[in-house]
Parts: sequence; structure tokens; C-alpha cells
Amino acid sequence: MLRYNLRYQLFLIISDILIVIGALALSSYLRINIDIGAEALTYSAFITPTPLYAIAPMLWVFAFHQAGVYRPQGVRFRPAAQRLIAGHLVAGLLFFGALYVTFRDYSRLQAVYLLALTLTGTLLHRAILRLFANRLRHMINTPRRIAIIGVGDSAAAIGGRIAPFADAGLLVIGYIAPSPEAIRAPALEAQVLGTIDDLRKIVTRHRIDEILIDAPWFEPSTAALASHVTSALETFPVNIRLAHDYSNLAYFRATSEDFNNITLISLREAILSPAQRALKRLFDIGFSLLVLLLTAPLFLLIAIAIRLDSPGEIIFRQQRIGQHGKPFIIYKFRTMTSGAPPLGAHKHPNDPRVTRVGRFLRRTSLDELPQFINVLRGEMSVVGPRPEQADLAQYYQPWQRKRLEVPQGITGWWQINGRADRPMQQHTEDDLFYVRNYSIWLDIQIILKTILTMISGRGAY
Repeated sequence: MLRYNLRYQLFLIISDILIVIGALALSSYLRINIDIGAEALTYSAFITPTPLYAIAPMLWVFAFHQAGVYRPQGVRFRPAAQRLIAGHLVAGLLFFGALYVTFRDYSRLQAVYLLALTLTGTLLHRAILRLFANRLRHMINTPRRIAIIGVGDSAAAIGGRIAPFADAGLLVIGYIAPSPEAIRAPALEAQVLGTIDDLRKIVTRHRIDEILIDAPWFEPSTAALASHVTSALETFPVNIRLAHDYSNLAYFRATSEDFNNITLISLREAILSPAQRALKRLFDIGFSLLVLLLTAPLFLLIAIAIRLDSPGEIIFRQQRIGQHGKPFIIYKFRTMTSGAPPLGAHKHPNDPRVTRVGRFLRRTSLDELPQFINVLRGEMSVVGPRPEQADLAQYYQPWQRKRLEVPQGITGWWQINGRADRPMQQHTEDDLFYVRNYSIWLDIQIILKTILTMISGRGAY
């Protein structure tokens, strides 16, 4: 299955490269032969510069990769199309940026033709592939019937990850206990087909095609279990694979590789590479300057409203814990009465300390605007885990401290997934998801969704 996915991803990448190259050539042809209200120029003016035939495909493949276009997809076309369109928009922005730096005289109408052709071509290509795959699957009608040896939580996680691909022909028939004494996860009790002693009968009765052994490869008992399974099914046409839920290693951004027949799992700290840090910092500075410039009049109005609503300072200052545990002073518009007594760290929907103006500022998240000054000072990022209060950060468990390995942000993954409505435990889990999956594209997604969340006011108080 893994080899198939890699080959299919390579096929998609090569196909997309050819589509972009073809779109470049066709856009040049259309620009020469279809003159829409533009001044007629020489034939050579619309010939696509040769370097663009290398630059454009790389930009599209990069954008598609960042948007998750090449990740394994389910059978539903709509989510895949949404990723494709999102990646296409990013590629278009990158392409126009490249034109500004390299070929400023490139026809803008020709660029529009290119964007339309690549979007149409890639969507049509994916639709044809899915139609062909569905037709072929219905013609052959031979789904892969899978049994998982394991009845614990890890086995349940493996089955849960395969389940969405049932329509693609991957069916989890049930689970097999590795021993009669094996502790079974309650959710799997009804799906247990038997024990490993009945392995041959189970494979025959349920027409099993694939056996997945849920066992860590580094356990000494795994070799004995694998040997027993392969010996018992030696005469059966069944694929046997080791499969285990290593999701806990994702906190370290673990990767695996083969070296001279030795499987190596690399555990590297969940930190950004120097290139990622530089790109993130450049984005933070540019975006913060733009926001502060556009909202300068709003700063004045908010300051006046706060002063008229209640006496006290306009800006609230508090010590927070930043990247690598370094403390700093965070800035916010004051939303509570001055000298309000503490009522705990977690926010309350009917907090009596919050002023009338403060309630509006919190609901719209406008109280966070001064934190863009923290971003310019290098103390925060636009997107990242929220900086924690010092008295709470000291109680972090080692796994929770992973969230301090990236710059702390104004908005983040948990702010667009429930905000204050969710338990604090889930906030930390969401922050770790961001740490593991950081990309500049993810930052852009979070910023766009934050704007929608601010408008709705959901989960803010």
C-alpha cells in the first residue's frame, strides 16, 4: 500500500508538471490569437520566456504540496477539489510574485489564461482519475479484506485510520486477539473474530486478504509473533504486514529511513528549521506592519471608548512565557475594571469583571491588536500557541513544554477550533498539532479562519 501511494503521488506530481507546462504554451497561443481589448504587440512579445517553463511547475508543485494535494485522499471529490483550489490560489500568488521579480513585461492577460488553464486542467485531471478508479473498482469488485492482530487501543487507532478508505476498497473485517489473555479495548469487543490460535479458520471463513500485526518492531516478542503468523499462513495467499500506532512519536516529528537493511527512526526536536524561522519572521514583520498601519485610526477609537467606559489604563500589561520559556510583557487593550480580583486562569462567559466595552473587544478579539507590537519586537509571532501565564507554565508536563519550542502567537489552531469553549487540555493538544504540522500555508489558513471566527464571535468571552 505504501509503495502504491508513493508511485501514485509521483504520478500526480509529474502530471501536474505537464499540465502547467502545457498551460504555459497554450496561454501563449491564446494571447497571440485572441486579442481582448489589448493593444496589438509583436508575436515575440507573447512567447513564454524559457525560464518560466521551469519556474512555474516548481511553484505549482510546491503550493500543491503545502496545501496537502499530494496526501492520500479519500474517495470524496469535494475535499480534494478544495485543497486543489486552495493550492492553486497560492501558486497564482507565487507566480505573480515571481513575474514581478523576473519578467515584469509578461502579459497579465496571458497570466490570467495560465491560471484558468491550470485550474481547469488539474481539476479535470483529478475528476477523470476518480471516475476511472470508481469504474475500475466496480468492474473488478475485489475489495481488500483486512484483519488486524491486536485488540488494544493501538489496534483500534489503526482500524480507525483505515476505515475512511472503505469506499476505496480497504475493509477492516475485524480484530484477532494475539492471546486469550490479551486485554481488549471496549470499542473492539464486538469486532473480535477470535484468537491467534484460530488464525487459519478466521482467514478462511472471512476471506482475509491482508493481515496487519499491531506490534512495535522493537519489542522482542514481535519477532516471535510475526514468525508464528507467517508460519501458520505459509500456504495462504495473504499479505502480512507489521503495523503499529506510532502517533506518540509525532511529537518529536519522527521520520524513518533504511540504512543497509537497518530501520532507523530519527527523533528530532519539534522545532522550525532556520529557513522556516526566517520565512516566518519576514511574514510576521510584513503582516504586523500592514495591520498596524490599517488599524491606526481604530486604535484611537478603542482607546477613547475604554477611557469613557471605565477609569484606568488603556493598555493592559501582563507577564507571559514565550518561546523556550523566556518571559516577556504582553500588551492588550484593557477589558476589565481596574484592580479587578483574580477569578482563575480560565475565562468565564459571564465574568463580572469585564466592562461593557471590554465585552465587545473580547467578542471581536480587538483587544489583541496591541500584540502586533509584541510581534514587531520579536517576542511573539502572528500565528502560534498562545503565550501562557507564568504561574501556569511552571506546572507543564514535559510533553506540554513542546508548545514552547516555536514562537508564541496572537492566534493559533485552537482559536479557530472553539476558542474559549473548549477544555484547556484540548488547547494544548491543538497547539502541539500546530507545532508538528507548521508551514507558512498553515499560518495563512489560520489567519483567514481567524477573521471568520472574529466576525462570528463564537467562543469568545
